[in-house]
Amino acid sequence: METLIIIALAALASGLGWRLYRLRKGIEGLTAAVQKDPLPSLQEIDSDVYQERLKNLSSAALNTVAEATLTRDSELRKREFLEALLNEIKDAIFILDSNREIRFINKSARLLFPSDQPYTSRAFIDICRDHRVFDTLSLADEVGAKVSDNIVLRKINPDTNRMQEVNLLVEAEPLTFHGSGPSADTGAWILLRDVTSQLETEQIRRDFVANASHELRTPLSIINGYLESMDDSDVDLNQALYRRAVRTMRKHGERIARIIDDMLTISKLENANTPLRHEAFSLRDSVDEMVSQLMPIIEENHARVSIKSEPLNAEWTLVGDRFYWDQIFFNLIENALKQNQEPGLNIKVHFYENNGRYVVSISDDGIGIPSADVPLVFKRFYRVEKHHAQSKTSGTGLGLSIVKRAIEAHHGTISLTSEPGKKTEFIISIPATRLASSTKSVDHNG
Repeated sequence: METLIIIALAALASGLGWRLYRLRKGIEGLTAAVQKDPLPSLQEIDSDVYQERLKNLSSAALNTVAEATLTRDSELRKREFLEALLNEIKDAIFILDSNREIRFINKSARLLFPSDQPYTSRAFIDICRDHRVFDTLSLADEVGAKVSDNIVLRKINPDTNRMQEVNLLVEAEPLTFHGSGPSADTGAWILLRDVTSQLETEQIRRDFVANASHELRTPLSIINGYLESMDDSDVDLNQALYRRAVRTMRKHGERIARIIDDMLTISKLENANTPLRHEAFSLRDSVDEMVSQLMPIIEENHARVSIKSEPLNAEWTLVGDRFYWDQIFFNLIENALKQNQEPGLNIKVHFYENNGRYVVSISDDGIGIPSADVPLVFKRFYRVEKHHAQSKTSGTGLGLSIVKRAIEAHHGTISLTSEPGKKTEFIISIPATRLASSTKSVDHNG
């Protein structure tokens, strides 16, 4: 009897031990399964995980982990998308936590504040190092709303390795990350926008309006003055004095017309909706024709214009807008003549090719341009000091602006070098055009 009891207890213990072993093995399998990333498929999970006693627990645990994994992956993709989007924004953006440490910084901010050390978890002031930006951030915290300010930041230009001033619009606002109430995480976002080009454009616009008004007012005042003196029934308009007045008014009327024409030309060049004409023509023919038109002034000034091309038999064919190239050569040669009215001026026009580009050099041996004026000569209405130019004929101040914009519209460049009293040289570089003799198709090189 005792033997039977021992055998029964042994069998019961074996059964319980086996069940405990399977239960333990199932729990271990379930633990291993939920710790894997990504979750294994049903075929990969040990069958002990889905035994009768663990079936409900295993299903609930695996479903919960699967949902959590999907949520995590969804949030991760959303974060990656938002970060990619913020990195495409040209404004510098920082997201800070409550300790003013960086949680996120976009690509533009890294370019504005370069650093060899990691940005994340660093104090914002260590990166920015400008108390005015930090003051804007503190003010946003104080008022609990978005605030903005404009500052001028001095930084090193990585291209030139020289110090430059950057005008920044700074915006900052408090930020809540998760939830609401006292347990919510708080921080702030701050944006720095480079508005240097916008301010420069606005200043150019104001200067343009002011200068244009002045340039038009002067000849109009002269014309109106003469007309007022002539508007009298007793005035004999056949007198020599009034005949000279008519000639003077005609001259200033032509000046007004030229200013308006030049302003319209610049407007067309800067309007993307006004396409250039594309026709094949010879740059050399354009120069020859403009020299012919300017010959009366050339002869009056006892100047000399020479044209040289290398190689001699080159056609110098360009596909572009001949109207603008006529203006380019006319303005450059006329500018040299007007700035140097002393007899004996030599103007040289030199054509040559360089790396698949046409290069046209227009130089003179006149009084030159001071180094301080060289970077400014292509600005609208800018003219070299009159006492330096020794010119009796004032221009519109728009000629070189038209030249630069017309060349850029043809994907070219123009540069200027000058040694006062020795040489002034404008160098134009433009992609060369090759015309196939049989098909007449156009191939742009360079």
